[in-house]
Amino acid sequence: MRKCIARRAYWASLLAICIVLLVRPDSAQAAEASRIGDASGKLITVPTHVSRIVSLAPNLTEILCGIGLGEKLVGVSSYSDYPAAVKKLPKVGGFASLNVEVIVSLRPDIAVGTMDGNSETDVAKLRSLGIPVFCVFPKNMKGLMQSIDQLGRLFRREAEAKKLVSNIELVVKRVKRKAERLTRGRGRPRVLIALDIKPVVSATAQTFIGELIEIAGGVNVVGAYGIRYPRLGLETIVASAPDVILVTGHGSRKELLKDLRSWARWREIPAVKNGRVYLLDPDITTRPGPRVAGALMTIQRKLFAK
Repeated sequence: MRKCIARRAYWASLLAICIVLLVRPDSAQAAEASRIGDASGKLITVPTHVSRIVSLAPNLTEILCGIGLGEKLVGVSSYSDYPAAVKKLPKVGGFASLNVEVIVSLRPDIAVGTMDGNSETDVAKLRSLGIPVFCVFPKNMKGLMQSIDQLGRLFRREAEAKKLVSNIELVVKRVKRKAERLTRGRGRPRVLIALDIKPVVSATAQTFIGELIEIAGGVNVVGAYGIRYPRLGLETIVASAPDVILVTGHGSRKELLKDLRSWARWREIPAVKNGRVYLLDPDITTRPGPRVAGALMTIQRKLFAK
């Protein structure tokens, strides 16, 4: 009888051990998951081992690729086109109008979003469906650096993030020094940014591109406006007397050039009179991402072109 009881106890113990071993992977994964605060102040539960990422904005796609996470991307926002490899990835809708169904179908471990464009409703919907969404806020240069650092720590790519931030900071310092030299004795050129030209939509100094103008050595003529992206009428533009106009409008280059030719009659505007209206690549100059270094140098060349 005692042998029988001992044998039963042995098999019961063995069964308990097997059960623990069977459930351990899920338990371990839950234990390994960490809760990290994002730019919105929400605590996001993030699994330790992330292999499937969805990017919810073009600039975030560039940042993630810039810190070596391109191979983990399984979906990107509609206008994500750099680097070239991301063009082949499934698109999850515009960053302001995400396709939640497509994102869910891609089974991401996590999605990376922005507070400067993504719909709060879409982000909340994804989170309610069990998809962690980590949001950053690269609304200006400081926010861009913080976002790169946050994503580097989130995905354990601290070294890559630190290198990227250092490279950007180095270019910013060089551009600032050059701006000081170029403006010595001549003052800073007055600059109008035109994100669109039908109607003219500009950007204040509180925006990303507005800050780039200041760093490059220019003075933003709409820097004092109360809203970040004001619409401007012809009278306002004439009164602001910009020395340089930078156009970053989206759409076909042919159509933009056609529209810009119609500006030739506005001879009372210094930039028009002196032929200093320039068309820039909006993807490079308006995205808060790794290509900001190139954007700064391009803008500075236009501001001080002879």
